Amino acid sequence: MPFALLPAMIYTLRTPRPGLTLLLLLVVACALPGRAEGEQENRLRRIAVRPHQEFTRINLYFQSPPDYTLRLSPGRVRLEVRGADAPSFRKLRGYADARLSGIFTELRAGVLSVSIPVRESEPGVQAVSYGNPSVLSLDIGPGVKRAGRVDIAPGREPILAGTEQFVRAFESDPGGVPFAPTDAKLLKELFTPEELALFQQGESLLYEEQAEAAAGVFTTFLGKPRGARALAFYRLGEAQLGLGRVKEALDAFKRGEAAWPQYLEQADDIQQSYADALARSGDFAAGRRKLLQLMDRYVGTPYQAELMSRLADLSQRQGRKLAAAALYRSVVVHAPGSAAAARARLKLADRELFTLSRDRYRELLAKYQGIYQAPGDFATRDEALFKTALLLALYAPPREALEAAISYDRRYPRGIFSTIVKQMREELLLPSYRELAASGKDEALVQLARENREHLARCFSDPAFPERLSQAFDRTGKLTQEMELFGYLDEKNWAAAGAAFMLSRVVDDAATLGNQAQAEAVGRRFLQRFPADVRAARVREQLGRIAFEKGDLPAAGAELRFLATKGGKAQFPDSDYYLGKAQLAAGDHRGAVRSLARFTQNVREDSALLPDGYFTLAGALAACKDYDGALAACEVGGRVVAGEGAAQFKYKAGELFLQRGEVAKAQASWEKAAASGGTWGKLAGEALADLKWRMKISKELP
Repeated sequence: MPFALLPAMIYTLRTPRPGLTLLLLLVVACALPGRAEGEQENRLRRIAVRPHQEFTRINLYFQSPPDYTLRLSPGRVRLEVRGADAPSFRKLRGYADARLSGIFTELRAGVLSVSIPVRESEPGVQAVSYGNPSVLSLDIGPGVKRAGRVDIAPGREPILAGTEQFVRAFESDPGGVPFAPTDAKLLKELFTPEELALFQQGESLLYEEQAEAAAGVFTTFLGKPRGARALAFYRLGEAQLGLGRVKEALDAFKRGEAAWPQYLEQADDIQQSYADALARSGDFAAGRRKLLQLMDRYVGTPYQAELMSRLADLSQRQGRKLAAAALYRSVVVHAPGSAAAARARLKLADRELFTLSRDRYRELLAKYQGIYQAPGDFATRDEALFKTALLLALYAPPREALEAAISYDRRYPRGIFSTIVKQMREELLLPSYRELAASGKDEALVQLARENREHLARCFSDPAFPERLSQAFDRTGKLTQEMELFGYLDEKNWAAAGAAFMLSRVVDDAATLGNQAQAEAVGRRFLQRFPADVRAARVREQLGRIAFEKGDLPAAGAELRFLATKGGKAQFPDSDYYLGKAQLAAGDHRGAVRSLARFTQNVREDSALLPDGYFTLAGALAACKDYDGALAACEVGGRVVAGEGAAQFKYKAGELFLQRGEVAKAQASWEKAAASGGTWGKLAGEALADLKWRMKISKELP
């Protein structure tokens, strides 16, 4: 139906809120499609504007998911959509509220520009695609303002929301000098053998990053003489720092230093942690001094680069971004090929991660890939591969991004980022499945679902997913695989939205493949769980067929009796045949007539059951004394078969004529049947002989 030019419609809804009445203004503009400058793949069909208290939302309804770029300039927001056109939406040019001063559309060189003048010079703006990827929402106003909005691929907002805060807050191992246990000779001078063993156990716990348990051990030594007490405070400071208790850690370090300041000169790992505690507590200058003192001891060694990288991390954390970048670059230049250089390259690349536009992400991608492929420690390579997968998840086509997430999962199944990558994988499966379904790539869709069956939760947010997947299984003939996958998914809570459909498909597949035991068991389970589901009737028909094929006519009739009620309609035409046979066996002749009549009307002409359907219908009609109807059924039935099958109906017609007293017609019908030969011809011949004998006897009687 073509669009009609409609006037703008304005609705004002008052929503009660504590101390506030919220006015919701909805402006919907629809226009007649105009002449485009060229054939476009997409079209902006409708615009709806909804003002909120802190922002205004503009919903843009496209024909298909848009390929867009969001551009901001002082006093204006511009959305550029490639390969799209739009009507003029003239009525919206005069729209105004507290944040907007109109909405203008323009088509230039195949790019649709939606230009929105705004009242603030630098408003908060975000582009969000929710459940329907063809609807893009622009939120404009102070309520959505934040630094550095990311120009990601449409539909990837859930991935950004689930990763950005984590990635920004994540602190990787900064490197530096390694942990060194206290010299055993020194410990023997300060502790008894039992105390020495306990102190060394505490250091082992500290090395194994069991900071809470280590802190408990070192606390027991705080009442010891000065030297032992100082060591305990130093190690307690390290444990508290590992637990994120910076204030407590700094206090412990200072008390250790007050008791034995000279010890720091021989405990580089402790001085390193002390410097961290100072910087994190706000005294960056003091922390920097201690770290520089430590660096002087390692000039010309690999640890110099490690400590410089650590100083860069401290600077970055304190907001000294330029100083940190300079330090990272120094590490890269002066310690090439080292683990510290790899970490520094990673930190420099991270500065671009959430600032890119979609046309530039490949440059950053190459940097992360280079870091992963270069020498480096396990954690750095793990993080580089994760950020490669993240970058692709935010910007790349769905299938490419999905492959990157799967690749990370294979290489680091228990990596630091494995949980978040699994969530990314779930999100990427949704657009990947939609892409394959839209292009008709059934084999690829089946493979995608089977190889990612543990991660399909997000796909079930699309109600069409189970049915589209089933169609792909059906078209590729992979019914066994469909049974296996749907049986697995039925046990998952996150697939509950599609459980009824999937379970019904397992019933159908098992029945098609001849696995009656499974079809019956799953069918019973379906009816127990979903008795009111729209597919329950179909499942009952399958159970009725199974009962009929077992020879259990009463059970078949019980399953299929709903077809005889008002509104009952068989999804499988054969179901009426099974019901009719069951009704006839139970003596319900009129019910059998109705069921068999529906069967003969709806079934395909090549059905193997059709001849017997007409034959049984004729018998049921005869039982109801409707001989005309029974003879008509024989006549039609005789036309759908040939040879001996036709003789069957001639024989039956002969019986019906005889019951009506039409002896000549009965004799003629049997003679035709006898001429056909076969079993029914033989029976017809015997019937003729019997008829002639009775006629002869009747003439000899007085």
